[in-house]
Amino acid sequence: MKRKCLAIGIIVLFLSTTCIPVLASEGKPDLVITDISISPGSMIGTHVCDCTIKNIGNSSTGDLIEIRIIVKRKPLGIFPPLFTVFSRSITFWVGGGLEPGESIPLPVIDDCNLPSFGFFKFSCTVNPGRTIEESNYDNNDLAEKYIAFLGIWIERG
Repeated sequence: MKRKCLAIGIIVLFLSTTCIPVLASEGKPDLVITDISISPGSMIGTHVCDCTIKNIGNSSTGDLIEIRIIVKRKPLGIFPPLFTVFSRSITFWVGGGLEPGESIPLPVIDDCNLPSFGFFKFSCTVNPGRTIEESNYDNNDLAEKYIAFLGIWIERG
């Protein structure tokens, strides 16, 4: 009986030190949004909204990355509800995928769709349909608040 337990213990120790770390080291990608920014576009007086995506996981992603952006406006007044002024899901082709540690800004809204006046909340989600198998889906969202006045955008934090 002691020999049987000793043999089982040795097998378990062997498997735990050789097979399990190999499986754990394969890893998965983990996509996060590090920034939502509004910057001047290619033409004077135009702006572009970018979401910067970063892979903080241990594996590269596929070539297709989906992003959902929702922009809500807060009307003037005391605590009125937010309402959606823009909503879009876009799938980007990223040649070769996103390697671990790599980040890329992706344009999600162009100037013709950006409102020019008001208080806004931009909410961006990467991989909303969970088509990319990730190690953590809880960190795929980021929201930023902006003020727009006559086409000038200021981040409220």
